[in-house]
Amino acid sequence: MSNSFNNPLTKLLTTVGSIMLFGNMIYTFLINTEPFLYFRSPLFKIFIYGGAACIMAGAFLLPMILNFFSFTGRKAAPITSGRLVEARVNKWKLLNKKSNNQRVAVELTILPPNRMGYDITHKQELNQTQISKLQNGAMIQVLVSAADPNNIQIQ
Repeated sequence: MSNSFNNPLTKLLTTVGSIMLFGNMIYTFLINTEPFLYFRSPLFKIFIYGGAACIMAGAFLLPMILNFFSFTGRKAAPITSGRLVEARVNKWKLLNKKSNNQRVAVELTILPPNRMGYDITHKQELNQTQISKLQNGAMIQVLVSAADPNNIQIQ
């Protein structure tokens, strides 16, 4: 996951917490008895603390945990030996937007000169000039590792 705030569990926890807090406030105004008696009741405390806990877990704690365990920020080792090969861009998608470099997922057809082409999905951080070359059907240069032909780097 590129953005942990878009996680369904995060959205669920913050929504449930907000409903608990606002529902508790609205119920306070709708009851016919003295509101200060309701403030001392266990139900009031459960909804206030439970709602606050759900919002804190959904908005802060869960995204921190998901970001810590996500593998999107880790970079692959650069290719030390390989050769430049033509590749056709079949499809590409922007995964996240940083200030300078942006992470993209690209579906490519690698076209080596001495063998049949093969499809691969590759994720890499690229700058704006490299992203501008990514158009469906465009031919780009990729560096293919000599050890593993599935390990590539967009040039």
